[in-house]
Amino acid sequence: MARSPTLGRALLLGCRAGLLVFLLLYTLCALLNMQLGYQGNESRIVTDWVWSEWRGVVLWQVARLIAAYSVIGLVLGALLGAGAWAAERSRRAVFGWSALGCLLVEALGVLGNMAQHPHVYAATLYGRSEVTAALLRAVSGTQPSGWYAAALVLPAVSGVALVLRGLGPVPRWHRVVGGATVAVAVLGFAGLGLARMGRPAGGAGTARPNLLILASDGLRPDHLSGNGYPRATSPNIDRLMDEGTRFSDTVVQVPRTAPSWTTLLTSQWAGEHPVVHTLVGREARETKLTTLATVLAAQGYRTAVVADYAGDHFSRFPYGFQQVSAPDFRFPDLVRQRMLIMHVALLPWTALAPGLFPERGEFPELTDPAPLLARVLRTLDGLPEDAPFALVVFASSTHFPYAAPWPQEGRFVEEGYRGPWRFGTTPQVEVNPEAPSPTPEDVAALGANYDAGVRTFDGLVGDLRADLEQRGRWDDTLVVVLSDHGEHLADASLGLGHGDHLWGGAALRIPFVVRLPGQVAPGRTVTQRARSLDVAPTVLELLGVPTPESFRGRSLASLVRPGEEPGPLPDAPALIETDLWFSDRDGQPYQTVRIPYPWIYETATVEKDTGEIALKPEWEGTVRRARHRGLYLGRWKLLELPTPDGVVVQLFDVVADPAEAHDVAGDFPNVVTAMRARLAEELPDGTREVERPVEH
Repeated sequence: MARSPTLGRALLLGCRAGLLVFLLLYTLCALLNMQLGYQGNESRIVTDWVWSEWRGVVLWQVARLIAAYSVIGLVLGALLGAGAWAAERSRRAVFGWSALGCLLVEALGVLGNMAQHPHVYAATLYGRSEVTAALLRAVSGTQPSGWYAAALVLPAVSGVALVLRGLGPVPRWHRVVGGATVAVAVLGFAGLGLARMGRPAGGAGTARPNLLILASDGLRPDHLSGNGYPRATSPNIDRLMDEGTRFSDTVVQVPRTAPSWTTLLTSQWAGEHPVVHTLVGREARETKLTTLATVLAAQGYRTAVVADYAGDHFSRFPYGFQQVSAPDFRFPDLVRQRMLIMHVALLPWTALAPGLFPERGEFPELTDPAPLLARVLRTLDGLPEDAPFALVVFASSTHFPYAAPWPQEGRFVEEGYRGPWRFGTTPQVEVNPEAPSPTPEDVAALGANYDAGVRTFDGLVGDLRADLEQRGRWDDTLVVVLSDHGEHLADASLGLGHGDHLWGGAALRIPFVVRLPGQVAPGRTVTQRARSLDVAPTVLELLGVPTPESFRGRSLASLVRPGEEPGPLPDAPALIETDLWFSDRDGQPYQTVRIPYPWIYETATVEKDTGEIALKPEWEGTVRRARHRGLYLGRWKLLELPTPDGVVVQLFDVVADPAEAHDVAGDFPNVVTAMRARLAEELPDGTREVERPVEH
């Protein structure tokens, strides 16, 4: 009969087994997922450049990953080996038990994390094979807690066995019963994981009001159930609408995050403030700004912003918040992030110790607002009670890849859908010419995933409301719900994403809801067009704070005050512009009506000292001249689309044609002339040249 090893020998055998298993897992992940693409966008140009210019970042991340795998393998293997020793197993059995136990714990942990965040795993597994795709579909919707509990059974039993061994000899029949108990526990908790959630059928306040701005990147107002959307996407936001006032038509200038937020906070057009596009250089990033935050701080408010991955601009630009909790978007961080997401075997463990791999929190695929909520609550805990606060909370739940965590994930997706957009998608910088066109079922699945993201953000709104009510600070807080831009969801033949064109209103319109008992009329809908430029002046007037002279927008507070609803204000022009184009080969319709310039891999650079991604200076002029621009004014929407042959001018009657589907420029030449003159007056940066229009 084989002799059982000593405890020291068992620990060594367990460590060897665990180390071997986890180094094999590292090797498999590294070999099978060798790519540095971002959300499905890969480029050999970038990969080669990273290896030549950022080799140190890559090698250091490799070392961190190997170290993490090794530590996990050593610790888990030692624990399981000690448990096998306590059960008086032979040397061979100790090694085999430790190796198989490590594999079982790893598999159950991955399944739990996959059930909670399937979109994170879809980045590497969904398109790999039908087997991995089927696994993702099967695990999606199951209970994460069941898988996690099953993963804990073996380590827990090993710990118990060690304690019992220390107390004295264990009869053989106890070991048999213990083994059976382990098997039943693992199967039972795994069964709990397989149990699916049923899918539904459908303190004292301060003297001055606080301010809470709740925003989600890419949140479309027409997908809120309170605005008539058929799915129950937003019960908490709907409640805010009923208790406050909503603006039914609010337009942003540049439908991309950084320039749009800068306009929201400075109440200046892009061109008056320096953030004219997403990838501005060092001078623009360091320009001192007068913002909503700086004005409120000067009035004694405690200002803070808390954001997840899409809120990197709050760290990059000097908006003047006294507290900033937001990620960075520097190129080395991006490399580390993309290398980590390839290691599916390590992802569950990084969730246990997020501080060791902070780049996990910057995954665009990880749209769970739970970590964001925890940071918001910590921020609220640290705010003084004798001063009003101004807090901005910015989530990414509705940003592409249109992913929602458990339990909302898959909530609205049609049963049986197995297409490429089951776990969302993202705009591509280069279209595969052999890829099939999206089907109506694909588009429906994408909208369903987006709606689950809306429901996820709505849950965050409800959680924050409950917390502030418990603190006694809800009803003395001006609550504002908005977004930085909307989103095209391939639902109107206008592509995916935002910022590339100005057709339609899906990417240009945002929700704008305000609630403050006694100061804001409940249940009112303002139909007059608002502009993101007007948000900060409106907020300041509702808070009783003077508006600085640099703010260009106008206050709309008179439209939301309680009492008899006032008449509309005079129409004001709402400028609209595209951002820079990341691609010249994405296959979207705007590519046929533009001044060409290369894609981002040629026009952008990375600042060596900061790691910031910025447009090369020599392309600044071209990018600004090439942008599409226009304005809303009254019932009209004008577009100017520069091309090498002149400017294509389009006109839409948004009253008679709210979908903006019919160009009527040829029918109203006098309106076109007047609108172009007004646009020339309003453009702030002087880059518009008088150009001949292209004949229709």
